[in-house]
Amino acid sequence: MSGLDYDFMIADLPVVLAGLPTTLLLAVWSMLIACLLALGFGCVILSGATLLRWFVSAVNTFIKGVPLALQLLFCYHAVPLAARWLASIGLMSFDPRHPPYFPAAVIAIACNFSAYLTDVVTSSAQAVDRGQAEAAAAVGMTRVQTATRIVIPQALAIALPGLTNYGVWLLKSTSLASLINVTEMLATAQISAADGYQYLEAYLDAAVIYWATCAAIEGASGWLDRRLKPLTAVA
Repeated sequence: MSGLDYDFMIADLPVVLAGLPTTLLLAVWSMLIACLLALGFGCVILSGATLLRWFVSAVNTFIKGVPLALQLLFCYHAVPLAARWLASIGLMSFDPRHPPYFPAAVIAIACNFSAYLTDVVTSSAQAVDRGQAEAAAAVGMTRVQTATRIVIPQALAIALPGLTNYGVWLLKSTSLASLINVTEMLATAQISAADGYQYLEAYLDAAVIYWATCAAIEGASGWLDRRLKPLTAVA
């Protein structure tokens, strides 16, 4: 190859961009479920239930120690089996011609990142000055009022940078979903380049789109962080 085919890169950019909605949808669903799981795991770790804390910690350690690619492949085979069983007892419909690969990818990515986000949840909650909760109780605020008006807003402000970093990492990790037949943006780039073997050009298009998307997320997070900064100030 004498050089890059810039005409192909320009023409192929909209084709690769067409895979972005699937990537974003995969990232959003995975992040939402991961945050919910991390919130539940974090509450268990912060509670006084020793056995549950040990169990959650063991699960998180296991998840962190297994590569995401392997978790995707596991869900690739496990989720269709679960869907077939649920269909057999009448809880859902299952078409073997259309296996639920997208939900399998969401489950794998969400479970993987929930282990890391659990650390963000627990560390952020522990970073809030306990004296503020004690002062709130002294003036007659209930535990629910203390949590919703004092602890959670400050913990969210503290957690935002960590959540953003993991959110960007999660977005880039969705490219591994092509391993289990999910046609996200990287898979779209590979398909578009297959005819003329112009993979380098297609990958550069995908890289530019990934970079622009991540930069937009970081920019929005920075703006939100500046708005939430006063919440972290301790009187």
